Parts: sequence; C-alpha cells; structure tokens
Amino acid sequence: MSTGQENVYSTSEKHIPKKEKLNYLLGLGGQNIIYGLIGGAFFTYFLTDVARFPSEILIVLLILAKVWDGVNDPLIGSMVDKHTFKSGEKLRPLLKWMPIPIAVFTFLMFVAFPGDNLLWLRVSYFVIMYLCWDIVYTLQDVAIWSITAMSTPNPDERDNLVKWARTYGSVVYGIASMAIPMALEIFVKTTGLSWSVSIIIIVFILAFAGAGSSYKAYAIRERVPLAVKQESIKESFKLLKSNRILLLVSLSSILGAIGFGSSLVTYFFKYKITEEFINLPFIGALGMSTIFFTITSAPTFIAMLLVDKLKKICKDSFVLLLIAVQIICAVFRIIAYFIGFEGKMLWISMIVIAIGTLPTGVVSIAQTALFNDSIDLVEWKTGRRTEGMTFSMQTFFTKVSSGLNQGLAMLALSLMNYEAVDDSVPGAVLVGTQSQAFETWIWPLVILTPAIAAIAYVIPLLFIKYTKQQKQLVESDLEKRREGLPESGQSPYYREVLAPKFASVGATEADFENEN
Repeated sequence: MSTGQENVYSTSEKHIPKKEKLNYLLGLGGQNIIYGLIGGAFFTYFLTDVARFPSEILIVLLILAKVWDGVNDPLIGSMVDKHTFKSGEKLRPLLKWMPIPIAVFTFLMFVAFPGDNLLWLRVSYFVIMYLCWDIVYTLQDVAIWSITAMSTPNPDERDNLVKWARTYGSVVYGIASMAIPMALEIFVKTTGLSWSVSIIIIVFILAFAGAGSSYKAYAIRERVPLAVKQESIKESFKLLKSNRILLLVSLSSILGAIGFGSSLVTYFFKYKITEEFINLPFIGALGMSTIFFTITSAPTFIAMLLVDKLKKICKDSFVLLLIAVQIICAVFRIIAYFIGFEGKMLWISMIVIAIGTLPTGVVSIAQTALFNDSIDLVEWKTGRRTEGMTFSMQTFFTKVSSGLNQGLAMLALSLMNYEAVDDSVPGAVLVGTQSQAFETWIWPLVILTPAIAAIAYVIPLLFIKYTKQQKQLVESDLEKRREGLPESGQSPYYREVLAPKFASVGATEADFENEN
C-alpha cells in the first residue's frame, strides 16, 4: 500500500513512546492509591467500626449507591462517546481536570462525625459526599481506561499496554488496600489519636498524593481516529445492547461479587483470632488482615507478568484462561476450608489459598483486553466506537460488584447479630464477644463464598463465541477502513454503508492491490 498513512493506521507498527507509556502508568498508579481507600475491605470496616453506621442502614445505603451507579455510569459513558472537546479530543481533557475534585471528595467522604443522636445528619452527609465523589471518579475512570483503546491502532501494542496497566495498577491498588489498614492501626496505637482523627490525616495525604500522581496520565495521546459519533444517548444504549462480549464479561464480574468473604476477613481476625497469633506490638485485627491479604494475594502479581505464556497454554484465548483460573481458585479454597484455622493451621490454609489465587492475577488484564476487542468488534459491525460506554460499564460493574460484595457482607453481619466492640481500650477482650451465629459461620463465609463466586463467574463466559480467526478478520478490516481501502465484505456496516461508495466509483480491492 502507498497511501502515505501506513504509520498512522498500521496495526503492526508501534506508536506509543516509552516516556508516554511510563507517565500513563504513573497516573494510573495514583488513581489506584485513591481507590485503595474505597474499594478494599477497609472501607467496610470504616463504615461499621469507625463511622459507626448500623449494618441495617449500610445495606440500604449500599443499595442506593448502586442504584445511583446504575443511572450515573452509563449516562456518563454515553456523554463521553457523543462529546468531543475543542481540541478534537474525546478523553484526555478529563484526565487533566478530574484529579483535584476526586481528592477533595475522597477526603470529605472519610470525615466521620461522632454522636449516635446525629445519625440522620451523618448519613445525609455521607450520601452527598459519595454521590459527588462517584461522578468525578467515574469521569476519570472512564477516560483513563477508554484511552487504552484509542492510544494505538496496533492490537498487540494495545494488549501490551493493558497488561502493564492492569499489572501496575493492581500492584499499587493491592499495596494500598493491604498496607493502609495496618499503617492506620500502627499510627493510632503509636500516636494515641482517635481512629477518626487518624483517618482524616492519612486520607488527606493519600488522596492528594494520589491525585497529583494521577495527573500524569494526561500525557498519553489519542491516536485511533474517531469513528462516526453517536447522535444520542439512546443510540449509545442500543450499541451497548449489541456488545455481547462486554455484557457477558460484566455479568461474570457481578457473579464474582458473591465472594463477599473478603469483606469479612478483618471481623474474623478481630473476634476469632487472638493477637498472640502474631504476637507483635501494634499489630491487631487490621494488621493481621493485611498479613492475610499479603500472603493470599501477593502471588497474583506473578501471574500478571506471565499472562502471555498462560494465554498460549489456553489456546491463545483469554476466555479459556479466565475459566481455568477460576476453577483452580475454587478448588484450593475448598481445600483450605477443610484444613481449618485452629492453632497454626491458619498459616497452612493461607498458603493453600495463595496457591489457588496465584493465577487470578490475569483476570483484570484479560477482562480489559476483551473489552477492547469488543470495541473493535462493535466498530466493525456499526462504524461506531464505544470507548466511553464500554469503560463506563466496566466502572459501573466494578462498583456494583464492590457494592454487592460489601452489601452482602453487611447483610451477613446483620443476620449474625454483629455488634461492633470498641478495641481502643487497652486490654479489651474481643474473642468470644460475638453471637453463636457469628462463631459458627464466619470461617465458612470468609473461605467458601469466594469459591462459590469463582464457579459462578465461569458460567457467562461459556457463552462467549469470538474466535481468534474472527478477531484477525476484524483487525484487518478496520485497518483497511481507516486507510480508505475496500474490506473483506463481511461487516454489516461495510456492506450497507461503505461498499456502495466504492461501487459508485467502480473501485475493488483488487484494483487497489494492483495499483500498489
């Protein structure tokens, strides 16, 4: 071909400079520092044992929050898809303007007012702060992930960017969500400050440090040209309905939220395991939870680095890879349950869980790669790209999964008649203070609900039928489309819209090949 635009539209050449990629990853890391405050098990603990919201009220709050997400996220995604800034860009300006508002509302959301008599006021304040945080966070999150689909037309380079983005983001999120609870606990015990004051100090530092770092993501460029722009929100939802891959993978994510035991780990350590288990100064329930998550989750980062090799083992299919890792996770969780937690057996159980969860590090990488494939597939079929809607739905389902996970945990605590006990009093006895239902069910809920969730996660994936050959056809046709060349003729959009234009000038693909 000699169109003079091979480098711009090539699906084989590299387009993203190393410095640009590095800045994007640094920005993504900053964003995940902030989400480490919200998405981890610590957030649930903050709401029950620091903010002192009754579990019954939290169930309602989390349901309302998810209803809000159900309205907010898709609307933002469709607005992103149908709007371009004066610069001609679709996403980058959002990466520039959102960090500071996110930092402000993150900080304000963790301001916990004392006093049971002011419960209605505290609830109202929290709801308003959460709604504001959710809007600005969604705008940034949609942009920061959508731009991976627009940063390069090369699918291999895009998959590589996604692999490193998910790996680095997950590492930062994992470190933040695991280290923050232990750091807070040590801070409280060494300074003598209350939990509420300590949280305000730590959150302020992390929120603005994370926001400052997330601004770095603004360095990445949009290179894939905008396709036909959506004319209405209704059209965006119509395109969403046709995105079968996105809907099935998202459904898997929601079913994966059944594993709410991860949100109960801190309660398990606080009321079932004595501090002598670790026997280190300043390490309590939060610190032991950090050790638990470090042992059971840290190995997942190894799988992220091996994702390409693991994918080849699974016939070069991300779908088969996702199915395999979930089955492995479920099997090892069941083994850990029967090993138990009495005495030193808990250490063995944690190691067994770690072995089973090791390959799950590929999940976020595989999901994002499938979302990007779905964007290409929708463009191939309809002529329209749906980065905004696709990744707003990813944000939506991530928050729904997190909310469902936390909501089910609150429901379980309520059914077990959980009552928060103040652990700030020196020498306070916590083990054995909860109900008999708590004593009976907390271990099976912590260990087995993630196993059930892993099996449920697999079911929607069985209905994804997108072969390697189909993907290659889509990528080849899109490269030709961007260069103004005739395609294979299998795309509905090409047959209905583009083919008549070529026919009107008497052009065929053979004519172009002979010319070049």
